[in-house]
Amino acid sequence: MNHTAEFDTFMDDFFVHLFSRRPVDATFAGLAEYNSRLPALDAGSLTETIAEIEALLRRLDAIDPGPLDRFQRIDYDLARGFLKTQLWERRSGHFFGYNPTTYTGEAAFALVSLFVSDFRPIGERAIDLTARLEAIPAFLASARENLAVAPPAWTERAIGECTGALNFLRNGIPILREDEGLAVDDAPVAAAIDAFERFQEFLRTELLTRPGGAVSVGEAAFRNIMRWSHQSEADPGAFADHAEEVIRECDRQLAEGARELGFSSVDAALASLQDTHPAEDEYLSTYRSLWEASREMAVSHDLLTWRDAPVRYQPLPRWWLDVQPHLYFLFYRCPPRWNQPAVYPYHVIPVDPDLPAEERLARLKANNTFVIKTNHVLHHGGLGHHMQNWNAVRARSRIAQVAATDGPARLLMLCAGTLVEGWACYATELGAGAGFLTPIEAYAEIASRRRMAARAVVDVRLHFGQFSLEEAEAFYRDRAGMGAAAARAEAVKNSLFPGGAIMYLYGIEAIERLRTACGDRSDREFHDELLSYGSIPVDRIAREMTATSTVTTHPERKAGTP
Repeated sequence: MNHTAEFDTFMDDFFVHLFSRRPVDATFAGLAEYNSRLPALDAGSLTETIAEIEALLRRLDAIDPGPLDRFQRIDYDLARGFLKTQLWERRSGHFFGYNPTTYTGEAAFALVSLFVSDFRPIGERAIDLTARLEAIPAFLASARENLAVAPPAWTERAIGECTGALNFLRNGIPILREDEGLAVDDAPVAAAIDAFERFQEFLRTELLTRPGGAVSVGEAAFRNIMRWSHQSEADPGAFADHAEEVIRECDRQLAEGARELGFSSVDAALASLQDTHPAEDEYLSTYRSLWEASREMAVSHDLLTWRDAPVRYQPLPRWWLDVQPHLYFLFYRCPPRWNQPAVYPYHVIPVDPDLPAEERLARLKANNTFVIKTNHVLHHGGLGHHMQNWNAVRARSRIAQVAATDGPARLLMLCAGTLVEGWACYATELGAGAGFLTPIEAYAEIASRRRMAARAVVDVRLHFGQFSLEEAEAFYRDRAGMGAAAARAEAVKNSLFPGGAIMYLYGIEAIERLRTACGDRSDREFHDELLSYGSIPVDRIAREMTATSTVTTHPERKAGTP
């Protein structure tokens, strides 16, 4: 038996299963053949999906991984972990039985994704939009049948997501008609509006009165997620204890640093960052100039091989403006694996001259120079996610090429998380070390590390059943310096996606340990090799890098094919 050929066939079928069952994720990945579909989440289809997953696992068990090359073995292990996770999710009420956001997120982004990550001509997208609009009523009807109870916080989030979808249907589509020439009939739009209104009313008047379902998945499930997705044997409880130590050390450094910088308190020091912001007429150009400066910094310090992957910072389109506050909005999404444009758009909050002066100033303060440098340039648009995504598409692991796709509410595959978020946080600290940040900006990064650590603590404590949702909120307020609304939103998000918040601190520390272990390599050699593996767990990359010689990478490498 040719196990290598059999495994290649298995991987082909694995991706067909993945994208046919998750067609909205396929849209974000750039696979237009799925763009007319919604996921089938009725009870019968969930049973069929479970059967498919079980059959794929049996096929995988029958393949001997011994003859596979090391990148195929990476895919073998990641595919097994992903399928086991998906099997648990499909059987667990946590995602489909009592989670209304599973349905509202998919339904809303089934529509919105066609105008976020789909770059085909508007006429082709209009055809797919019509098909999805026509499927919305039946989709939400099956959701209603599946939902007997739900945690109130999740229902409240789902109500907000309905508002985002309704704003798109009522306001966004007319703007797209005017601005981009979208041609779509009124009838399917009206039917979708009616379906979302009915579902939102069901959430408000029925599901909110039927609280139930645990926000915690339990210790055993969380440990499995760490093994299956993050490929980690670390003890989550011990890591949460460590994260609390990190918070205490950050508190000490922040207090000491505030005094050294001449501020009366940590809060005063951090608040001062808002006072340094672009002028109104230089707001958008500042993003570009800082991006160029970060590229020059990375090249001059020989941090990595900078790839030709241009980004265009541009104002958020008009149709997005009253939609994004209610949905899983990202300024930067992982570029689609297929059919991505030559210049990738990065959307920023506009500072419209027609706004009142107070609102314009508030937006400039919120998007101050520190935020632009660290969040929009280093973390997302340049050295961090964008450079990592360029390399991922060209990885030799097929899963590594697509795992970091940003879906309706989370990454396509959680196995990408420790590398994706770990690298982006690490990249920000590389920038600080290379002098890209001012002293007060570098100081503020201590608070960012503290927030990472708080996320790790909450992720573990919440899903181990040691924190209630309210205690998680309080922890964010008291130990991470978050405001009440941000703390609430973060705690709810953590409850929805176990194993998703730990990956920031876990990932950056794993990269830092690996850098120490590879101390004989230059920065560029180490970072190029690290990123060449694509979007897979840092722990797996560490095992590969410490067990083998350097992977040959070249700027001219062609994108592989999942």
